[in-house]
Amino acid sequence: MRQIGLVLTFIFMIGVTTTMAEWQIGVTGGIPPYAELPASISELVKKGEYSKAQQKIRDIIKKEGNTMPMKLQLRLLYEIERLDRVRKDFTLDKPALLRSIKQEIPDVTMEDIERWEKMGFFDYRIIDGQKLYFIRSRSNLYQLSQEARQRAKRPSREERKRKRIKEMKEIIATTKKEGKQFVLPRRLRVEMKISVPAGVVPPGELIRCWMPFPRENPLHSDIRLIQTSPKKYHLAPPDQLQRTIYLERPALKDRPTTFGVKYEFTTYASYVDVDPDKVKPYDVTSDVYRSYTAERPPHLMFTESLKQLAKRIVGDETNPYLKAKKIYGWVTENIRYTYAIEYSTIQNISQYCYDNMRGDCGIQALLFIALCRISGVPARWQSGWTTGNMHDWAQFYVEPYGWLYADPSMCITSSDDPEIRWFLFGNIDNRRLVANNDYSMEFDPPKWHFRSEPVDSQRGEVEWRGGNLYYNQFDYNMKIRTVE
Repeated sequence: MRQIGLVLTFIFMIGVTTTMAEWQIGVTGGIPPYAELPASISELVKKGEYSKAQQKIRDIIKKEGNTMPMKLQLRLLYEIERLDRVRKDFTLDKPALLRSIKQEIPDVTMEDIERWEKMGFFDYRIIDGQKLYFIRSRSNLYQLSQEARQRAKRPSREERKRKRIKEMKEIIATTKKEGKQFVLPRRLRVEMKISVPAGVVPPGELIRCWMPFPRENPLHSDIRLIQTSPKKYHLAPPDQLQRTIYLERPALKDRPTTFGVKYEFTTYASYVDVDPDKVKPYDVTSDVYRSYTAERPPHLMFTESLKQLAKRIVGDETNPYLKAKKIYGWVTENIRYTYAIEYSTIQNISQYCYDNMRGDCGIQALLFIALCRISGVPARWQSGWTTGNMHDWAQFYVEPYGWLYADPSMCITSSDDPEIRWFLFGNIDNRRLVANNDYSMEFDPPKWHFRSEPVDSQRGEVEWRGGNLYYNQFDYNMKIRTVE
């Protein structure tokens, strides 16, 4: 029966619509299984010959599908999808890149573009013989080049920095005054809407929709669902590692099909004044230690280069808290923040971060987690939203303090005040919506098709029996505001 499902999956990939039952064939929560690609496919992808790689995959599955392990076949099918997603991220040729930057730097020249490219400021791919640049190259240029920021007359970041420092100092002062770890409760109201334009899904076909929903965790209390549209819904259990609220309704003919949710919850800041001398050794037989110091392909793999890096960073340190602090310090000092390509297109995120020495919040968090685990410090993923943006961070575990927070991409490295410089190592602010306490976890109910984002869960997921809807096929909007 499983092999029949695999064949039907391949039929879907080449354009034949299947039924709901036919698609329930083993893609766990829409997450592609980990499997090594055949060398012949990997070599074509490495050369940028995407079309040839995709055709070769189709040929292999037609020839060997009935005898191929299910995990490998699903991974091959996902590779066809992954390469199409890479194409969506890399759409700018060099003239288009120049035009994009001219919008803010009118006097920019092709010589500037060439110079900045040699300095490593632009991410590009060779795809089927054409050199194409990342769609967010202009934004990343301003992250990496002070010259470009000044020429574009980008606003100063100092005001935002001062505001964050003020908030951190308030959290520290309140904790010391009240003697509690969780302080400064903030009541948040969240409204999220997803809209599928008319014509994307045939009228009358059932559209399935998942939206992130806050998990029960130490940062949150009094989570209250206010309203959904449609009214019927399924809410995943409070401890679901990637918690969602599920909605479904038939596609409309002449107008968008919409889904909405409104809820409130109270979120807290957390501050812990850790004394390294009080940190205790781990019970290496415990579930926490064994689970969260383990490899987890594809994004937490203990490659030789990462093992060597961890060894250089940690050195002879044996105290788990100080190990994690050294790793956090290295990541925050050495990894530059840039906007990321879609996580679903990256083969190994933690290694990608080290290879490129840059990445966004989740990419930096996964490198921190990988280096901690290699060094024998339990670490895990956490993500959701802040009051303004999607955001990812990490947690690490030390005895007797338990799980502490680590947000390498938002720390203020330039501060001379050690309480501010290290605030987001061990502590966290009161602007977080925690929907996920691990990455690549199954939804409840599970998806039938590959997820648009198989790593994180923030923008929502949408599908119908004919396939997943990628981000260019639906619109999402998240509004978070303080109500108390």
